[in-house]
Amino acid sequence: MNRFLFACLMSSAALAPLAAQAQARSTTVSEVQEVVVTAQKRETKLENTAMTINVVTGAQLEKQGVKEIKDLKASVPGLTLDESPGGLSAVSLRGVGTSASNQLFEQSVGLFIDGVYHPRARQFRDGLFDIERLEVIKGSQGVLFGKNTSVGAISVISRAPGAQSGGYLKGEYETEYGSRTLEGAVDLPASDTFKIRLSGLYDDQHGYVRNVSKNRDEGGNRRYVARTVMSWDISPQVNVLLKLQYSDLKTIGNTFQLVMPGPAAPIIAAGILDGGRVPYQKYEASPGTPDTIETQKAYDPALIVTYDLPNGFSLTSTTGLTGYKFQNGFDSDSTPAPLLLSQFNETFRQVSQELRLASPTGGTLDYIVGVFAMSSKDNYDYKSYYSGFPVAGGLYGLVSQKLDQTEKDYAVFGQATWHISDRVKLDLGGRLNTDKKKGAYRKAYLDNLGRPGNILATLVPGSTLSGVIDDSTVDASATLSYAMTPRSTFYASVGKGNKGGSFLNTAATAALYPSPFILPKEVATTYEVGIKGRFLEGRAYASLAAYHLDITNFQDSFYNPTVRAFQVRSVDAKTTGLEGEGTFQATRWLNLYGNFAWNPTAKLANGERMQRAPKLTSTAGVRITHDLTPDVDFSANAELLHSDSVLHQPVSAAGDNTSGIYDLVNLRAQFTYKPAQLDVYINASNVTKQRYRAFVFGSPLGLGQMGAFNTPRMITLGVRKGF
Repeated sequence: MNRFLFACLMSSAALAPLAAQAQARSTTVSEVQEVVVTAQKRETKLENTAMTINVVTGAQLEKQGVKEIKDLKASVPGLTLDESPGGLSAVSLRGVGTSASNQLFEQSVGLFIDGVYHPRARQFRDGLFDIERLEVIKGSQGVLFGKNTSVGAISVISRAPGAQSGGYLKGEYETEYGSRTLEGAVDLPASDTFKIRLSGLYDDQHGYVRNVSKNRDEGGNRRYVARTVMSWDISPQVNVLLKLQYSDLKTIGNTFQLVMPGPAAPIIAAGILDGGRVPYQKYEASPGTPDTIETQKAYDPALIVTYDLPNGFSLTSTTGLTGYKFQNGFDSDSTPAPLLLSQFNETFRQVSQELRLASPTGGTLDYIVGVFAMSSKDNYDYKSYYSGFPVAGGLYGLVSQKLDQTEKDYAVFGQATWHISDRVKLDLGGRLNTDKKKGAYRKAYLDNLGRPGNILATLVPGSTLSGVIDDSTVDASATLSYAMTPRSTFYASVGKGNKGGSFLNTAATAALYPSPFILPKEVATTYEVGIKGRFLEGRAYASLAAYHLDITNFQDSFYNPTVRAFQVRSVDAKTTGLEGEGTFQATRWLNLYGNFAWNPTAKLANGERMQRAPKLTSTAGVRITHDLTPDVDFSANAELLHSDSVLHQPVSAAGDNTSGIYDLVNLRAQFTYKPAQLDVYINASNVTKQRYRAFVFGSPLGLGQMGAFNTPRMITLGVRKGF
């Protein structure tokens, strides 16, 4: 069945150019789609915005099958994502990002959903659906977006209600593993001034790693998301936009197994009967302790009020409330024996308020000024269930490490644009930020789990620790740009951004306290020159940028199996590179696109290559569109994704912690019956069954390298009905 589907997909893509040549039609070639962005808190055209911005529209997200931010590799050059067994996402831009091994680290790449800051790594797992567009903005964005955007920001904009009744319903079925997706949205305009959009997602992704011990497939997840967006024009000058969203995510097991096993004899003796050498198969069970599961329930309301003042000024108020409750458990020893199970529990709540005044444009000087306030509370509890873990004759018992954090953040900011001439302008901006965090750490031996008198009670006598982080920071940026034509821009910029100091939330088994308990703030200075624009009478869009980052106190964290503990360090780092993207409408039916990120220098001060920093990543693709009849359209695309090998742990950690080089092929074909707004399509991802290590770390039992492989080949059938 799958071979037949694959053959049909390839045949359709191959025949489309022949059909296009056979049909008599106009030879006029249309322009590539014009893109409007809000990266500078105003609507501007992408080609005239003097910074590197990679934009993915909602339609592109749908066609690429993107359901989470981690699926964006093909669309965004220089974006690297991986995920730890503890359910944390690590996101890097241009080789710089925050490790996934510490729950309370601030992020170097800030996430904003409908203008509201989402600071925790877990929030990168939020589902992407019914999206207007997604903007990845590179370089320091601290002036307008705020702290913890020292190397960039990701901005997600949900689809707003439409003026007319309508919507869509979409269903997908994945043929290899049986995954299913159902999503839809409907616009309900109650009047000319009050509109509602209701949308929902049910996503049931089945696992692809066989857990022989538990007789189940693992790594799948089930997700529910419900969203309501209401837009009310109170008057011609005032608009109120209210978004309400709730999501529920549950994952059974995980995809981690031995990805680079050591000698077979000790592995088989530990109960891993295949010696760890069968991809996508593992032996793991923890009887008597909580199951290996992950749950996250999140809420995400936002209120945006826009007031058009006289004389072209506008005032925008953005109020956000975001939070979640998260639990993740996994078998840390990765054998059938219940030696060690880790459980992460977190409850997070945040409220934020931004007030922003924008001047009119078109004069010699325009500007944006604003104030920001945020308050949050994070309660984190890391439990370790020991049942004979092979240290000091065997460890038994339940150990808890809690960290409660409160944070209050205040800022004032402003950015001015001086139009020196019709073609030359200078942007200057600054942000003064004060951030205060209070942290309280407690470590305790809670239960002997039926084994009194064992040494673990002696190793963990209990401890408490508290601290305060008081960061006062200044973010600043300057950009000089020259409009070569009305549709192309050359620019040079420098920006400084800060990432907040952080508490550490765990200590090694025999250690009383985390050491160090506080990591200082991270400061990144970005230098960039670039050129971008629409060329060839609008048939092509291209951007090219060269950059250099100097980072002071880079917050690095990793797992070292030699000491069986996470290690942290604060070191200086540098990264230099070149990246670009482009699209070319070669004919009416043929579009070529691609991107690349070349990062030859991404090193710590000690000379080590940085984690999550491949030297080269690239995408090359082709899109075909063709009118088969006046009522039926055909479209198809094929793309090749390449990545050099990337480090998941530094070279100072034992073992081979690299991903390996890989090249992935993705294909898609779609037929559209226009009178019924009906799309029927097939997506095939990783059609050549390439395999690489999506994450890797050393086994705590010395059995080799643990980790997760990328997803195998997936073939998805889909139907989308508009109305």
